[in-house]
Amino acid sequence: MEGNVRYSPQVSSCSIKVRLVLSSIGVAVGLIVFFFFSFHYRNYNAGLWGLVSGLAAGLALGVTIAYSKHVWDGNPRQLKNFMLTGCFIQLAGICGFVAYLVLAISKNQDLIEYGDGYYLTTVWCFMTWKWGFALLMYSRTFLRSYQEKESLIQGEEAFGNKSAYDSVGDKQ
Repeated sequence: MEGNVRYSPQVSSCSIKVRLVLSSIGVAVGLIVFFFFSFHYRNYNAGLWGLVSGLAAGLALGVTIAYSKHVWDGNPRQLKNFMLTGCFIQLAGICGFVAYLVLAISKNQDLIEYGDGYYLTTVWCFMTWKWGFALLMYSRTFLRSYQEKESLIQGEEAFGNKSAYDSVGDKQ
């Protein structure tokens, strides 16, 4: 292995694009589920959990957009707040999933779409958990990329080497 090879701490642009597309779909589906389940099927539990899922997807989308626009460059430690928010969203999703599953089983409920269908609500509790997990992982990945950039810069300054950012055009 050659000593000049450097690890790039940046998140790939393809990964960012995939996250943007998936999060956008999550927001749209969450809002659609809210309106359809709440107003058409009268399943308010599933509708509200769909809305919470869409809001969590919106947070994941916002964090990704902010990273791609370099908003976190000044203070990447703010991403820890989003990591914590993702943990709480996951906790809410798991608690809701277990609660609605227990309700559905204890009431011997079949899969029903109109009214209080608890099995459909468990699906949207799981989707809420999933977007909480995505928010946690996106924030964590972005924070690590900033930490790796910082450690690379500090390491180069300690050894007196030029920064990786200064030597982009100096390849011979």
